[in-house]
Amino acid sequence: MASRRVRVAIAVTSLAILAMAPTAVASGADTITVMQRQLDTNPSEANPCTGATGTILDDEQDVFHITSLADGTLRLTGHSTVVVTFLPDDPSGVRYVGHETFAFSEEGTGGAFATTMTTIVRVRGTDGSFLTFREVAHLTVTFAGATAAFDRPTLIC
Repeated sequence: MASRRVRVAIAVTSLAILAMAPTAVASGADTITVMQRQLDTNPSEANPCTGATGTILDDEQDVFHITSLADGTLRLTGHSTVVVTFLPDDPSGVRYVGHETFAFSEEGTGGAFATTMTTIVRVRGTDGSFLTFREVAHLTVTFAGATAAFDRPTLIC
């Protein structure tokens, strides 16, 4: 799940850069699309079902769209598809291979914003077992500073 944190950091950084840019011209909107392919190596991770430690390899492709509207509204969306591999530190341990999808959207203006994120990971072990992780999270911040948030992770071993 470390790669998800990296993707969110990239998205937030992109949004911050866009916020410093001039507002879109009155006749339309400015949109930036960022595509990235990378291999993340995450050592010292733990299998949440067994506790076994190992390295997670994420071969991912990310696409982000950042739009600045003439009224000051910023919209940011992103989607990642990932081939996930878990290599246990113990050579006799269970190795897992599968897929992850990650998506988020954020829209805001004048200090108020709403963001939603979804993650689905499904991997199959060399012993025939499956590990499935799903998460939906949402955060809303109003102009008055009130916040509403939830994070619903689900793990099936």
